Amino acid sequence: MALQSLIYLVVGISFSIHIGIALLANAGSTKDFYVAGGGVQPVANGMATAADWMSAASFISMAGIIAFIGSDASAYLMGWTGGYVLLAMLLAPYLRKFGKFTVPDFVGDRYYS
Repeated sequence: MALQSLIYLVVGISFSIHIGIALLANAGSTKDFYVAGGGVQPVANGMATAADWMSAASFISMAGIIAFIGSDASAYLMGWTGGYVLLAMLLAPYLRKFGKFTVPDFVGDRYYS
């Protein structure tokens, strides 16, 4: 099988699986996809947002900084991670109370921009 055909097959299967999940979950609106339709507690929502931010790309770049500068750069890693977790834990409940799921949506509605 050619590489191009294999790529189309994998992408098609992935789309089919995700569309199937959406149909089986009876998702009637886009709100059902955000925060499980409002069924997730604010603290868990904040932890999930923080985990999303602290993805592989962030940690790979942090590992590069530590490898380049040395162990002194590990303080940067701890500050980055701890600061974002704290920010997400304190910000997520207010986003949810306002009825928004992302910071740009919140800022746009809050400041009428």
